[in-house]
Amino acid sequence: MNLIKPLRDMINLSVIDRMNEQLNSITTTQVGSKIDELRSMIGKRFSDNYSSTLNSVLLSISDCGNVAVTAEVPSEYNNVKPAAGVKRTPSWLVWNAMCS
Repeated sequence: MNLIKPLRDMINLSVIDRMNEQLNSITTTQVGSKIDELRSMIGKRFSDNYSSTLNSVLLSISDCGNVAVTAEVPSEYNNVKPAAGVKRTPSWLVWNAMCS
């Protein structure tokens, strides 16, 4: 039995943020925006299991907050050359790598 959900079944950060806003309006425990948290980390390196070097840097977040633009960077632990160009990745995946 496969317990891992396919990527297409994950909830976008914009939906999670809207749900958190509704919860914040009815409870004293306040939860911040995951999209804002991720935007504050633009320019930071993170461990990226989908990168050939296993390291990427966050370049930007889309206006809707559901897409992150990343670029592979060299790793200090291997001699793999980073792939050229940028990659569009679901923002929840990058948030999980950087914030959780």
